[in-house]
Amino acid sequence: MSQLYISNIKEKIHTLITHPYLIEHIEYPIIDEDKLLLLYSIMETIEMPENKKEQYILSTMLVQIALDTHDMVTNTKVDQMEQEDAKNQQLTVLAGDYYSGLYYRLLAEVDDITMIKTLAHSIKQINEHKISYYQKDLQGMETLMQSLAKIESSLIQSVSGYFSNSMLKDLSENFLLLKRLIMERKRFCAKDSSFLFDTIRRIAFSKGEKQDTSSEQEKYMLFLLDKYIEHLRKTMDTLISSIPNMNKLLETRIQELFYDIPFSSKKYAEEG
Repeated sequence: MSQLYISNIKEKIHTLITHPYLIEHIEYPIIDEDKLLLLYSIMETIEMPENKKEQYILSTMLVQIALDTHDMVTNTKVDQMEQEDAKNQQLTVLAGDYYSGLYYRLLAEVDDITMIKTLAHSIKQINEHKISYYQKDLQGMETLMQSLAKIESSLIQSVSGYFSNSMLKDLSENFLLLKRLIMERKRFCAKDSSFLFDTIRRIAFSKGEKQDTSSEQEKYMLFLLDKYIEHLRKTMDTLISSIPNMNKLLETRIQELFYDIPFSSKKYAEEG
């Protein structure tokens, strides 16, 4: 039942965000299925009409899609772009605004002004942490991880907190941060550029404590990241055991994420 429900919600999201003109010119938005699953798990046990639950889930996912769409806008100045690229950039901004407008409409139909304010606060918080992250204002690994956690999970946490589900609120934060760190680690090991690892390098070596070769620096950065990965895994293990009647789909997805942790992460963490 839950898988069918989530598939139906996903189809409704597709219907809402599919605008013929936009999809012709910009990259089609990615629907984060893990965030959708977390929202479903939060709303699943709440006593509320199903159509109202659906409105809350759809609204929050539209906010996430709007934020993700705005993230696709580059910092390149419009006057330095090819005409077609500039047009696509402008349409990407408008698309993000369009998805935001859909979210406001849906919540207005539910007539929940408090939820609108709750999500608006999360949007503000996410944008503030993104600014700090991309402008390299963060000092220290702990601050860096806290900001990444807010960027990834603030929306889901706000919904969970709104409905007083503190256990899933904590689980969502750890789950989404773990997913992000695993993805960044894979990207770095594949020799792709990783803004996160550039930031870790600046934090770890800016004061000259370790003047090692590039290879030794990379190993040390992986060690730092892997300590956080292992910490998140252990924290999630504890949280899972404390949540009664957890949604089976979510439980399975968490185990899949654990399997996705590279063996070397556990090895580095144990060596540390």
